[in-house]
Amino acid sequence: MDRHASSAELKAKAKGQMLGKYGTLVPAILVVEVIMTAINFMATFSLDTRTMPGLTIQFVIECLLQLLAGIFLAGQTYMYLNVSCGGNIKISDVFYGFTNHPDKAILIQLLQLLLCLAFFVPLFICLGVFTFIDGTFSVMLLLLSVTFCIGLVGSTIISLQYSQSYFVMLDFPEFTAVQCLRYSREIMKGNKARRFYLGVSFLPLYLLGLLTCCIGLLFVIPYSNTAFCNFYLELMSYRNNHSRTNPSQE
Repeated sequence: MDRHASSAELKAKAKGQMLGKYGTLVPAILVVEVIMTAINFMATFSLDTRTMPGLTIQFVIECLLQLLAGIFLAGQTYMYLNVSCGGNIKISDVFYGFTNHPDKAILIQLLQLLLCLAFFVPLFICLGVFTFIDGTFSVMLLLLSVTFCIGLVGSTIISLQYSQSYFVMLDFPEFTAVQCLRYSREIMKGNKARRFYLGVSFLPLYLLGLLTCCIGLLFVIPYSNTAFCNFYLELMSYRNNHSRTNPSQE
């Protein structure tokens, strides 16, 4: 292949690959959502979020849930890779990460979370300062807006840069978590804009899904995830056709 596949081509391919698979993909999404929601509810039910200790505990719980989500992400990635490769799938695939290097999945998620949070440090500092110091509202609003934009742009770049980490983890099981992140960063050089555009192209469908009381999202999420898998597979195919470098040596 002399060129990368377009977003339209990746999405069209995903549509064909998902035929007859929704009966498994939709329940799989529901299983993960129910588990995560139930854990979150039980952990925060008695918290008083009107107090600083309550807010702090809630923040810690949310971070821990994000780490748990990393294990589910590994399972979901495994499932959607099977969809993209024409393999058989089952609902229990979402638990694949719990029996296959869950520590690696957690560490990948933790490192990404820390990198994203690092870009929001200026915002947290401004919030802390304005809590104890009276200032002009316009100045406060300007600083908060600027630091929020810095955090948003920085975390988006980090998310794109390491968006292939779970695919790499499954493709190269001998890699450590750090190696998975590094290789994702390597293969995404020059491809972040393409991945960003592919993600943005699903926004209208996600908005329509929200208008249907989120029912439509049960069909949009598998569609987008399968397209993202196709992005990775096409990326690796293109890379292998244009470079004979052994990834484990990079």
